[in-house]
Amino acid sequence: MAKEKEERESCGCGEDCDCGQECDCNMHNKCSDKCTCDHHDDKNCHDHDKKQHKHCHCDDKKEAESSAECDCGQECNCSEKECGCYQNEDKSEEYLNLARQIQADFENFRRRTADDLKQARFAGQASVIEAFLPCLDTFKEAKKSIKDEDVLKGVEMIENKINEALEAIGVQKINSIGEKYNPHIHNVIAVLNVADKDDDIILDEYQAGYVLNGKVIRYAKVIVNKKEG
Repeated sequence: MAKEKEERESCGCGEDCDCGQECDCNMHNKCSDKCTCDHHDDKNCHDHDKKQHKHCHCDDKKEAESSAECDCGQECNCSEKECGCYQNEDKSEEYLNLARQIQADFENFRRRTADDLKQARFAGQASVIEAFLPCLDTFKEAKKSIKDEDVLKGVEMIENKINEALEAIGVQKINSIGEKYNPHIHNVIAVLNVADKDDDIILDEYQAGYVLNGKVIRYAKVIVNKKEG
């Protein structure tokens, strides 16, 4: 009986083992397959085995389950590919890069939207002014036919007020007569040869040109001097 009790204790069966003589502890301190005690479980290490060894090596299934939920913290010696401890760090870097990309895309979208609004505003203003410019052209023809000085002064006063209003919103008349021809703002409709004038000097203006905030909305139609030879 003493030998049987000693064998049960070394095996981990304890006092409540009911396997009787069938308890046969093997060299690994585990009961044989015939043992029916509560402690007979090949999935767990027995108390005796834990006392004899510094490191408990559980079966492959339990080892895989423990590695899936790593909580080793600073003591983790696993590689980056094997240990789950690095997953949160990788996700944080991924989310940070994603946030930076979203911020850059938003800045580009904001700039494109501002440019589109600016261009749309300019196009709207230019279309209205272009429709209004022929009305200004009539002042030039009207002044040629007016003989009364008082009436002429009144027409010129109206013309000047309109030009001042246009300047207030960024519209300016292109200077032409006496200026050197500039292909960026002038459109030549005729060429004359005047000996006492330099080449490319504008002799006369057929139709006035205008710019809106530095951009041409109508080219000035001019007559340019060109010397022969």
